[in-house]
Amino acid sequence: ERSDALGVCFLILAVLVAFVGVGQLVTARSEESGGRLDHLLVRPVSRTSWLSGRLLVAIVVVLVSGVGAGVFVWLGAASQHAGVSFTALLEAGVNLVPPAMTISGVGVLAFGMRPRLMSIVVYVLLGWSLLIVIVGGIGAVSHWVLDTSVFHQMASAPAVSPHWEANAVMTAIGVAGALLGGFGFRRRDLQGE
Repeated sequence: ERSDALGVCFLILAVLVAFVGVGQLVTARSEESGGRLDHLLVRPVSRTSWLSGRLLVAIVVVLVSGVGAGVFVWLGAASQHAGVSFTALLEAGVNLVPPAMTISGVGVLAFGMRPRLMSIVVYVLLGWSLLIVIVGGIGAVSHWVLDTSVFHQMASAPAVSPHWEANAVMTAIGVAGALLGGFGFRRRDLQGE
């Protein structure tokens, strides 16, 4: 029962970690729309290196957030003698990263192709994924609709072991979106508001 409650806590943490990744993308878009990126790119900074640096920061922040969540939940659980192992909670923390990577990758794809729509795309995907998991929890949604939620694809760790195959697929989708978005960003003009 404690693992089930921790699974719900980790779902909430997954949403927060995804918001962290999305926040990095929204900041990158605001640099472009506000005209600050123009000043950087006239110097010897390439579009690829700027976007790669932004993505590196986003990945590190998401990874640190996921691992940190696992460690801090373990500290809280250990202080209450919950009997959940450090390894299980650390895995549950790492399990938070792939949904955030998927949403961020889709966001980079939108940034590279339709930058003015990027914020809408990532927040709709994040909100849809959360809504579907909540509504699906009461059994009112078909499994076809449930499968559209990145949070549904994430295992409810530590109640069950993480699904590393599903996590690898989500991460691959995020990486593919980021690569395609980076290619699109190199080819398009900068766009203000």
